[in-house]
Amino acid sequence: MRYFLIVLLSIFSFSNAYAENDDEIVDVMQTLEAVNKRIVNINTDELNKILDTDPSVVLIDVRSPFELKHTGTIARGQNVNIVRGWLEFQIGDHAKSKDTPIIVYCGRNLRSPLAAKTLENMGYTNVKNYADGFFVWKEEMNPVKVSDYEPDSILYRLPEEIAPGVYSAIGATQPYTYENSNHNNNLSFIVTTDGVLVFNAGGSYLVAKAMHEE
Repeated sequence: MRYFLIVLLSIFSFSNAYAENDDEIVDVMQTLEAVNKRIVNINTDELNKILDTDPSVVLIDVRSPFELKHTGTIARGQNVNIVRGWLEFQIGDHAKSKDTPIIVYCGRNLRSPLAAKTLENMGYTNVKNYADGFFVWKEEMNPVKVSDYEPDSILYRLPEEIAPGVYSAIGATQPYTYENSNHNNNLSFIVTTDGVLVFNAGGSYLVAKAMHEE
C-alpha cells in the first residue's frame, strides 16, 4: 500500500511541477525542455562506456512492444522493456534499491526524459536518460536485437534457398514463455517435381500452413 501511495504522489507532483496555475494547459514541448534541464542526459559514446564498465546498470526501453517488434531494441546489458505507462508500477521488479543505476531511452527522446524525471520523483537517485535514442543507436551500427524479422508474416524469417530445391526459414531461439511460440520453429521444405515436403521441429500446423502460403 505504501508503495502505491508513493507512485501516486510522484505522478501527482510531476503533473503539477511545470504548471504556473490551474487555468493553463502546459505545452508538452515546454515540459520536455524543462525536464531535460533537470535530468542527466547522456549520448551514445557515454552509454557504451557505462555499459562496458558497469554490468549492474538496468537499461530500460520505454517504447511499446509493437515498436520493438518492428524496429528492434538495444542488445546490450540488462536491457528490459517497460512501457512508459507501466513504469511506476513495474520498475520495482528490476531496480531493487534507490541507488540502482538506471538508464532509460525511447526512440527519439520524447518519452524517456519524462520517464527519467518520474523515476527521480519516486526516489531513485542514479537515473540517466539516453538522449540520442534508439534510432541513433541503430543508425550508428551498435548492437540491436530484432524480435521479428518479418513482422507481417507468421514466420520469424522468410524462407531462403540453402541448396538446390531445399529451402529453410530459420526460427528464433526463445524460451517457452516467448509470446510468439511459432517463431521457435525451424521450418524447412524440399521442392521436387512430385510435390513439396514440409517439415519443422515444432510440428505446428499453422507454421506449416504459413510456409505453404509463402
